[in-house]
Amino acid sequence: MNLRKYHPDDCEEVYELFYGTIHSINSADYTEIQLDAWAPKEMDLHLWNQRLLRNDYAIVAEQNGVIIGIGTADDIGYFDLLYVHKDYQKNGVATLIADNIEKYFIENRIHTITTDASITAKPFFEKRGYVVRAEQNVECREQYLINYKMMKSIKESAE
Repeated sequence: MNLRKYHPDDCEEVYELFYGTIHSINSADYTEIQLDAWAPKEMDLHLWNQRLLRNDYAIVAEQNGVIIGIGTADDIGYFDLLYVHKDYQKNGVATLIADNIEKYFIENRIHTITTDASITAKPFFEKRGYVVRAEQNVECREQYLINYKMMKSIKESAE
């Protein structure tokens, strides 16, 4: 498994990963209508690509030529996306991506990270030291989804 920067040629494969993950992994915590709003079957890939490129740091995890994870962040401490392919869950992919993004923040002297974590992702982030600051009820395509504003303080490691 290796990490590399996101490239616009990855857009369709990354959206398929996003869609498949939302509709399988998150189905225990959200209704089908909410999942369809969050990850619609039909997506304007140009807009999706623009969303990914708006982030200052976007990486994909790849294994045997297949994209198995995506992570994005901005340059002021917001950890935006973290999704792992539905068939590669619980194999360390999310940890690898999150470690890399947190390293990016440290290298850029950002010591407070925020994220908006789904019900499904909340335990993962809590295990990494993120603390819930607020439960949110976010509108997405006329549906409301619960997620959590989370925060973590990080320091440079002494290496």
